[in-house]
Amino acid sequence: MQISPTDERELLTVLHEGMHERPVWGEFLRRLRRRVGGASATLLIVRGEAGLESAARINTRDIDSRARSVNEPDDPIPYGSLRPQRIYAFSEFQAPPPYAGRIVRAGAEDLDAWLTITSQDDDFTPSDAAFLGMVAPHLAIALRNYAMVERDRLQRRVGDWALGRLGRGWLALSAGGRIAAADDLAEKLLRDGRQLRRSAERRLLAASPAAHQRLMQAIEAVAAEPTAAARAVRVSDTPQLELLITPIAPDEADGPIIGAAVAAHIQAPPPAAEDAAEALGQLFDLSPAIARFAWALGRHGGIAEAAEDLGLTIETARFYSKTLYAKLGVSGQAELARRILTSPAVLA
Repeated sequence: MQISPTDERELLTVLHEGMHERPVWGEFLRRLRRRVGGASATLLIVRGEAGLESAARINTRDIDSRARSVNEPDDPIPYGSLRPQRIYAFSEFQAPPPYAGRIVRAGAEDLDAWLTITSQDDDFTPSDAAFLGMVAPHLAIALRNYAMVERDRLQRRVGDWALGRLGRGWLALSAGGRIAAADDLAEKLLRDGRQLRRSAERRLLAASPAAHQRLMQAIEAVAAEPTAAARAVRVSDTPQLELLITPIAPDEADGPIIGAAVAAHIQAPPPAAEDAAEALGQLFDLSPAIARFAWALGRHGGIAEAAEDLGLTIETARFYSKTLYAKLGVSGQAELARRILTSPAVLA
């Protein structure tokens, strides 16, 4: 049995597009349920112990979506023991559910998935089962693409948050300054438009003409040679915004990236670390008072300034600093401040 042109157009296209939906593959499940005339079509996707189940059911256009484990109590489907690509009838299970169904397992990368169709009556035809078997390889391909997109999305979410807490971000640019990609901080600056803007052609513009000229010269110089040295550009002093332009070197494993020749690494004023003192206390087993002093010392760099900021006497500040030297294993104010400012507390 071959997939018909109608099924290819109506089902496979939405299967390969479905990773971009929310919930994922909702339209595919709706059309699959209609195609086989079932009561429901369900897709369970699992990574490790966590999973997401989406279901299209008869007489409703809504897609039910819920978080669930692959091992829920009293679930009659033995998901883990099913072989990939084989079509199972519910009647084959040791304790089958009180309704008919077919299920196939597919997987890619670190994801496992089970596609299920059910019916109140066991009216599935042999061609329905065969059709589900032909869909399974396409589901595996879609899962592999989904796994890659999800991994990149997770890396970006985690990385962008940490960079943003340090006042840092990035842009990927073509040799002519066209923006190929940007992180959250860069997007915020571009939307604000007071220091950096994006033209209708997606080119990076600095608000100041003089800064824009310096920026374009740096981009052109770095893009001209993959091994060129980085170039630093000051965009504005108030508020602070500085860029470091570096080449994006080709990667032998991944190949070239189309339309991205340089990266602009952003340094802007970091947001206030409201929970930094608490984090320092957790890191180094400090009392709340000494932890607050440690963070003030890291920011100001000197005992007198930190004491004034917190309303402490010099004697108390010196006592606190001696405690910090012992707790952090450092000697001297410079080393102490550096240890504080290079700790993960600056992200808190």
